[in-house]
Amino acid sequence: MKIVRSIEEIPELEGPITLSIGIFDGVHLGHQMILSRLSKLTRKGGSRVLLTFSNHPSTLFTPNSPVPQITSLNQRLDLLKEHGLDLVIVLPFTQEFANQSYESFFGYLRTYLPFDHLIVGEDARFGKNQAGSPEKIHKLGWSTEYLSKETHHKEAISSGVIRKALQERSLKKVKKMLGRSYSISLPFDKANIIRENEVQYKWVTGTEKLCLLPSAVYAVDLLSKGKPIPAIAFYRGTQNITGETNLFLTIYFEKEIPESDHIELVFVSYLHDELNPDFKPPSKANLLESLKPEFFPS
Repeated sequence: MKIVRSIEEIPELEGPITLSIGIFDGVHLGHQMILSRLSKLTRKGGSRVLLTFSNHPSTLFTPNSPVPQITSLNQRLDLLKEHGLDLVIVLPFTQEFANQSYESFFGYLRTYLPFDHLIVGEDARFGKNQAGSPEKIHKLGWSTEYLSKETHHKEAISSGVIRKALQERSLKKVKKMLGRSYSISLPFDKANIIRENEVQYKWVTGTEKLCLLPSAVYAVDLLSKGKPIPAIAFYRGTQNITGETNLFLTIYFEKEIPESDHIELVFVSYLHDELNPDFKPPSKANLLESLKPEFFPS
């Protein structure tokens, strides 16, 4: 799977070209249905392409309450690799991008990517003020399909529903909607591992801007190379008054982790609410320091 960071970098591709556009946060079963349709249309030859964004549109439209993500961009790209895509275009969602009409956007895109089929979810809208409705897109001269949402127990699967389920610690529901266990990908440096005794290792790490589970102790698996390593994770999530999330993790395990750039932390089950008493959440003063300058009175 080739990844490019601008429309101008799109290489020449074998036709027919199938395309989908969206955030694809979580790469859940609804997203996977779209990816399967791309593959089906090119099973006798052609190219499968996804255009996605490095940041969520909420970082532009509601910067004081951005939508926390189910997966980081790197993890999203790793998940997409598993679905046989030929090309992923990763663009920043900027004010300039948001101000484009749907005609201008598709006209410019087709200069570099003459796609034959566009496959999107039923709620997809394009261009400034979401003016590119299905009725208007169907008139633009290529085949477009709007797929109905996948459901779980008659509830439509969406990234928003999964975020809510995570906040409620509904790991079984999240697993059903993702089609896999919930996990996060963390940068890994073996030098940060502490060997506490002959049988126990400790890793203190964290990440930010992800949707949070309730703070608690969880059974997890550490995945890098080889078999998963069972572990216990002390999970502490906080959110500052600008809406940005931070996750602090203290993880205990009994086997050495192989060298790797990233570790996938797979959540197996909730254990209990007891947390390390040494953990101190950010103070009000620290929260105020994290504010952007425009929040301070002049």
